[in-house]
Amino acid sequence: MASRPLIFVFPGQSSRDAAMIDRLACVDARCAAEVRSTLRDKLGRHFDGEFTSNYDIQLAVFEVTQAWLALVRAAGLQEQASAGLSLGEYSHLAAIGALSRDAARDLVAARGRCYDAGPAGMMAAIFPLSLDELEKLCASVREEFADKQAVAVANINSSTQNVIAGTAAAVERTLSLAEELHFVNGQIIEHRIPMHVPRFAPASETLRPALQAAPWQSPQADYWPNVDAQLIAEAQPADFIDCLTRHVWQPVLWRATIEAMRTRFIDPVFVEVGPLQVLARMMSRKWIDPKRVFALDLMYTTSPAAFAERIEEIKRALAD
Repeated sequence: MASRPLIFVFPGQSSRDAAMIDRLACVDARCAAEVRSTLRDKLGRHFDGEFTSNYDIQLAVFEVTQAWLALVRAAGLQEQASAGLSLGEYSHLAAIGALSRDAARDLVAARGRCYDAGPAGMMAAIFPLSLDELEKLCASVREEFADKQAVAVANINSSTQNVIAGTAAAVERTLSLAEELHFVNGQIIEHRIPMHVPRFAPASETLRPALQAAPWQSPQADYWPNVDAQLIAEAQPADFIDCLTRHVWQPVLWRATIEAMRTRFIDPVFVEVGPLQVLARMMSRKWIDPKRVFALDLMYTTSPAAFAERIEEIKRALAD
């Protein structure tokens, strides 16, 4: 019997890539075919790996993530808790039973439409740079641009990796200062919109009616919202609506969420459930013991045999 808690973590939309369904098909062709069929119905076209909107990105990443969740559970792994980064929170809500998969998909679609209609901007990941130094850079750029919402920290992901968002000009200026003053290079991860910062608050009000109309259910596990980084036991619809509305324009507290989970659960094993290996790489980089962090998407070695071996690796880590 497993001696360690198992925690599933669901990635955000930066985990998108053109080949993510092809890799899923290498493990289970039926699951991949179901994802393609659903996306064809929702997008009105065959998904060929091209993302033309935020709506496309959110639906595609959600569907692929849900397929990986079905596969890992079918392989005999059952989580004691879960959490999701940004978009991944909607997979977390489906995983804990707060929403059915169909209802969660509908909310993700509504979210994608609201985001596409939201304020324009850009997001960039910056590594390695402390949060204090990054906040100083953002404050400097806001002052330079005479705009209190020009740029801000959007994701606090780890001790050295964070994300900023704001206007394209302000984000680019912050990246320039990071390189000039700290010899740090950033990477633009979103070219269209500035999520999780005050500048994006108007999108929260357009999303709120969809959140209020969603068919919420009593969850079977604790809810770990991004905006508070603390569990909500026996969460109610009002909790979900409040957290997910604030989630649109307040920072993602991913580092604090994981640390709170590590306090609650003794020496847990984390499994990234979704495309790519963004969370697993970030969490195992000078933060969490790599022997306690796994990704299901094996990238270049994806196959039924490799997936089965990864499941056995996870089981061994749980029993270690």
